Amino acid sequence: MSDFISIDLRGLSTAQAALGAQIGHLPFVLARALTVTAHAVNREIRVEMGAKIAGGATPYTLRAFEVQMATRQTLRAEVRLRPTPDTAGRGTPYERSLGHLFRPGSGARQFKRIEKLLAFRGLMPAGMQLAPAPGLRLDARGNPRPADIHEMLGILRSSIRNLRTFRAVSGRGKQQRAVGFFVVVPGSPASKHLAPGIWRRDETDNRSVVHPWFHFVSPPGYRQLFSLSAIAQRVVDTQFSAALDQSVARALASPRP
Repeated sequence: MSDFISIDLRGLSTAQAALGAQIGHLPFVLARALTVTAHAVNREIRVEMGAKIAGGATPYTLRAFEVQMATRQTLRAEVRLRPTPDTAGRGTPYERSLGHLFRPGSGARQFKRIEKLLAFRGLMPAGMQLAPAPGLRLDARGNPRPADIHEMLGILRSSIRNLRTFRAVSGRGKQQRAVGFFVVVPGSPASKHLAPGIWRRDETDNRSVVHPWFHFVSPPGYRQLFSLSAIAQRVVDTQFSAALDQSVARALASPRP
């Protein structure tokens, strides 16, 4: 992302006059005002993500952006995507997981780790992606529950297809329920009545019910959800002037900025 916002400095002469004999502090004053404004932009981005992302933004998402402070040499502050969720470089890079939401013409979404794994093991057609099906349980933010995905992958990874796990069913008699998963590939004659994807089978006594968990779909396109330039310009227009005034006042109140 390389959007840059220009700032109207018509109020700079007022700041220069206010500094008077401390005019040498002007680069520090400007750097501080730019940095304060950049942090305000970052906060506004988090507010918009929380409002527009279905189910609310996750803590992972809200940590996506960072501020590069302005210095008296650069006089430029940046708000940018962090490379990865933590400083050790672990986790999915933010550019890959969220970058498409902030760019026009982002194209198809990239393949997720689970999709690459399933395709490598021949459990889903190459070039297709997963879309949640009605049978998949989602959390409050609309994401699959990690425990359910872990169980599904544990069964599908097994060399014994349609392996099942057994759980005790609460209630009188403590019946047991078998849980299994199976894959339906496009064009499969044995399962032509089922949509291509990953299905879950629940068995109790003589009863067997299947539920669709994931559909296999062609990579969908993404549309831009946020305009960084619009968010930043709005904050700059409404808050930079006050940040500059506060920075001047702080410089005047101290012999050093």
